[in-house]
Amino acid sequence: MAKFSKQIQNFLKEVGAHPDLHVQSVPKTDSCAVPGDVVFFRYKLGTGVGSRKARLLLVTLPITRVAGTGNLLLTGFKLPEDGNYTPESLETLYKNGNLPLDNFRTYIMSNIFGHLRRIRK
Repeated sequence: MAKFSKQIQNFLKEVGAHPDLHVQSVPKTDSCAVPGDVVFFRYKLGTGVGSRKARLLLVTLPITRVAGTGNLLLTGFKLPEDGNYTPESLETLYKNGNLPLDNFRTYIMSNIFGHLRRIRK
């Protein structure tokens, strides 16, 4: 069993996802997830303490695209760390589009440190 941060462990517990059964490592490619999936990863922000903070992301369209710079991008909505989630609430958030625009994020795939993991039940 992989060791996850407290934030990720709490999220998995909230949504009822068992780390060994519902979490899988996925390639950092356009086949990493489908819209509505939740992925998590550590992201490089630079150097120093806290530069590789864990991110939880509800994936939206487009999943990935090649930017003008040639970077492969992952887009979605950042999930707040202190949210109370269930699989149903995440599905409702995604389907109804009740996602705050200020939480929309784009991440450069090459800056994802270590594994990219998808949660599926």
